[in-house]
Amino acid sequence: MLKCRECGNTWKLEVSFPLKKEFKQLFHYCPYCRRNTFHDILEYVESGD
Repeated sequence: MLKCRECGNTWKLEVSFPLKKEFKQLFHYCPYCRRNTFHDILEYVESGD
């Protein structure tokens, strides 16, 4: 789960490994701001599939 530092929205980024083990923040496109912003990595959530 990521939280955008600009708008504060929390959303799920589909990746195959836990980002939090490697990084504290991520510079990524925010679908709510519609621009690249810094995001805090909150947690790794595994899907139930």
